[in-house]
Amino acid sequence: MNKLSIIRSLPQTWARSYTTAVKPNIKLLKELRKETEVSMTKAKEALVKTNNDYAKALAWLSEDAQISGAKKAQKVAGRIAGEGLITTASVQAPVANGFKSTIVELNCETDFVSRNDVFKNLASRIAATSLLMHEATGSGRAIETIAVDSLLNAPLLPHPSQTDLHEHDFGKTVGETIVETIGKLGENISLRRAAIVSNGVSASYIHGGDASSGKMGGLAVLQPKKVTLAELDPTAVETLSKTARQVARQVVGFNPLYLNTNDVPESELAAQTDMLEYEEIHVLNKQKYLLKPELTIAEYVEQAADAEVVDFIRWEVGEGIEKKGNDFAEEVNQAVNGN
Repeated sequence: MNKLSIIRSLPQTWARSYTTAVKPNIKLLKELRKETEVSMTKAKEALVKTNNDYAKALAWLSEDAQISGAKKAQKVAGRIAGEGLITTASVQAPVANGFKSTIVELNCETDFVSRNDVFKNLASRIAATSLLMHEATGSGRAIETIAVDSLLNAPLLPHPSQTDLHEHDFGKTVGETIVETIGKLGENISLRRAAIVSNGVSASYIHGGDASSGKMGGLAVLQPKKVTLAELDPTAVETLSKTARQVARQVVGFNPLYLNTNDVPESELAAQTDMLEYEEIHVLNKQKYLLKPELTIAEYVEQAADAEVVDFIRWEVGEGIEKKGNDFAEEVNQAVNGN
């Protein structure tokens, strides 16, 4: 008996359901894949299950991504995430003259995944989101820590440089998006730390990547010496910002441990046999400025912008995390096999 004979022999209701099975709309399929970047199979499944209702298909894919991501996250939770990106974001502050900056570290398991555009995009958006997460704590520092739990529960925002986001990119928290990304990339991903400039004119510098994310990064914060921030004209603000960027570059390149000599613990000072050499290596304001070695950083900032450095921070990806020694071939193999 051929297929047609079988269909004719079925009850009419069965025959109708067999012959009128939903087929994915080709135009919607193409649009859905372009907007969500899901596989062909998953896009077809979404359209079939929602009877080619595009909005419902998007919602189904979002829910499916959360379920798949949660399962994968549970599976990989114990793995060491010692790779990743240091990412920064800046925006001109509307009240205090200057630029507000943040820095975050987002970790994954392999360098291979850290170079993936999905991961890089996520890191950039988390950095942008952290710009709105600050409430002054009165710590006395210009750079303050952002609580990771609070940031994970915040709605994920676009990075200021991103203009190609779709509607489905909004409405999820940082934590939910991390879970979805774990499902997509197959590796443990974790938000390790975040910090924000609470006052002053700041700038960032990134090394080992592009302008906003890489393997190490730093922030530097300046304050004018003779006037308040509110009294600065736009030219002075721009000068401060450019100077702060040069200091941030120095911070990343020369890895100072302290801002001023009086920040060094007394026991550490007492142990030094050559105090000048120690200061030039470990104290930012005493270091020789990279581009003008005849000046210290403090002297350079005063001459360039009539200001002083009031705080800095420098992070490297995975510092302090015990990493296993994978070679690149092994990283690729893990990524391909989803292990």
